[in-house]
Amino acid sequence: MAAGRVGLAAVMIAGIAPWAAVAQPAADRINRDPVVASIEGHQIRLSDVTRATASLPENLRSLPFDTLFPTLVERVIDHQALVRQAVRAGLDEDPIVKQEIVAATERVLEGAYLAREAVAKVTEEAIKARYTQQFANRSATEEVRARHVLVTTQQEAQDILAQLAKGADFATLARTLSKDPDRQHGGDVGFFRREQVWPGFADIAFALAPGQVAPAPVHNEFGWHVIKVEERRLVAPPSFSEAREALRDELTAEAVRQAVAAARAQLSIRRFNLDGSEIGANLAR
Repeated sequence: MAAGRVGLAAVMIAGIAPWAAVAQPAADRINRDPVVASIEGHQIRLSDVTRATASLPENLRSLPFDTLFPTLVERVIDHQALVRQAVRAGLDEDPIVKQEIVAATERVLEGAYLAREAVAKVTEEAIKARYTQQFANRSATEEVRARHVLVTTQQEAQDILAQLAKGADFATLARTLSKDPDRQHGGDVGFFRREQVWPGFADIAFALAPGQVAPAPVHNEFGWHVIKVEERRLVAPPSFSEAREALRDELTAEAVRQAVAAARAQLSIRRFNLDGSEIGANLAR
């Protein structure tokens, strides 16, 4: 459930970007947003041209805006010319087009609302406070890099330990005998912190020195694991600059979830089955 809600927040965040500066006073935006062209009396502003930058191939976007400006103006004029002709042709009255216009309007409103209610709360001070909460005064964290072979029975695991005692290569046995997907990498699960793996695995891995194989296999719901530690290291907490973007995304996702929950709480919501009957309507019967 939590992962699903994070995913929903990420989707919603994607629609916020054009509205990140929504709190800027309207008069100030207009003063800085001059008319750069018009078509049939419709004004094309600098902001329209700036947004058109996203339509350019990626290799052109890094060019100076002054260089791109004439081309972008023509693109916006082309766009508006087609829009005007579509209206003249009555396409704005087509039922399907109307539905798409409503959907587009709703996406814009959603982004604008979340920019005001969620993004505005993710200030630099909030990011710094979250960094302090998570990382300040935290000592370096120990990480272990390990391999394992996962088999179905305890006897299979004991047989693998016997082969290792005779000099067999751990990675080769993992590729041949393990039923875990990481068999492709010789059973290598990479570096991990103690809290990132299940306790039984962690207890063994963090008790071994590099190059050591656990003397006995350990069991969980997936089967029997033979474990070898390859490396150990201490990892210092990230600097603020290293953690800033991840913390900003984390805070934004939280703010989006809170905004969605608050919006739902203020509205009457009903749900219906595919046959049109209301869900929960007959629970009292």
